[in-house]
Amino acid sequence: MKLIELLGADRVVIPLQAETVADAARELAYTMEAAGIVRNVEELDEFLGDYRAGTTVGQYAFVQHLRTDAVRAISAAIGMSPEPLRGEGGLTKLVHIMVLLVAPQKEASLFLQAINAFARLLSQDELVESMLEARDSEAVLGLQEFESANLSGYLTVHDLMSRRVLSVKGDMTLYEAASIMVSKNVPSLPVVSDTGEVLGMVSHREILRVMLPKYVKRMKSGEFVAARRRLPGEESDPRKIPVREVMDKSVLCISEEHTLADVATMMVNRDVPRFPVVRDGVLIGTLTRGEVVGKLFGP
Repeated sequence: MKLIELLGADRVVIPLQAETVADAARELAYTMEAAGIVRNVEELDEFLGDYRAGTTVGQYAFVQHLRTDAVRAISAAIGMSPEPLRGEGGLTKLVHIMVLLVAPQKEASLFLQAINAFARLLSQDELVESMLEARDSEAVLGLQEFESANLSGYLTVHDLMSRRVLSVKGDMTLYEAASIMVSKNVPSLPVVSDTGEVLGMVSHREILRVMLPKYVKRMKSGEFVAARRRLPGEESDPRKIPVREVMDKSVLCISEEHTLADVATMMVNRDVPRFPVVRDGVLIGTLTRGEVVGKLFGP
C-alpha cells in the first residue's frame, strides 16, 4: 500500500486557516468529515489538540495521530500554514505543516507504519521546503517522495521502538547505574562504549547479585548473616565497582529491520523483556514487551 492512498486532494489544505495547532487539527478533521471518514466528529474533537498523541518532526512539522472508532477507516489529512501555528502543552517548535492521521482501533499495523512513514518524509528538509512552496493540493500529492512512499504491510522494529536511548558507560559505577535505574524507573540499561557500541547489559539482577552482600537477612537462628561471602581483596563497595565488571555480556541485540513476528517469538520463547536496537553495532533505540503491547493495543 502507498502512503499517498491515505490522502486525497480534498484532504490537503493550503493555506490552513488556523492560529493554533489544535485549531489546525480541527480544520483537517472537518475535511475528513466531509469525505465521510468520520463517524462522530464530536467524539473525535475530544482528542484533537492532545499533544501526547502527536510527534514533532524536523523544524516545522507536527503529526497528530489518533486511533479511535470515531472514524471509519485509516486516513490522513495535511495542511500548510504560511504563519507558524501556536503550540500548547509544551509544544515549542514553529509548526507550519500539520498532519492529522486517524485510524480505527483495529488498524494498529498500518497506523504505526504510517506514523513512521510521515516522520521519515517530514524529516527531509528539501521535501518540507517544496511542501511549503506548494500552491495547491496537486503540487503536494505530485511530489515524488509522496508518490514513492510505501507501507510494507507488516510491522518492523523501526515502527515500534523507542528512540529515546538511555544507557551507561562501562566505567560508571554500579551505584551510579542503580541510581539511574531507580530515578528513571527502568529495569535494565545497555552498557555502551564511547562510540555507542553495545558492550553488555546491566539490570536489577546484576545489582542485586553484587550489592546484596552489603545487606543481611535473618536466618532461622535469628542471626544476621551476609548474603554471600566475598573473597579476600574482592571489592564490595558498589561506589567503586565499574559496570563493565558485572554487566551481562551475552546481550541479544536486534536491528530496526527485524519484523515484529521475529522479535515477538524471541520475547516469548527466550523470555527477553527488553532489546537494544542497533545499527552497525551502535545503539539507536530500545524495544520492550511493554512498548509492543502498548502500541498495538493502546489508544
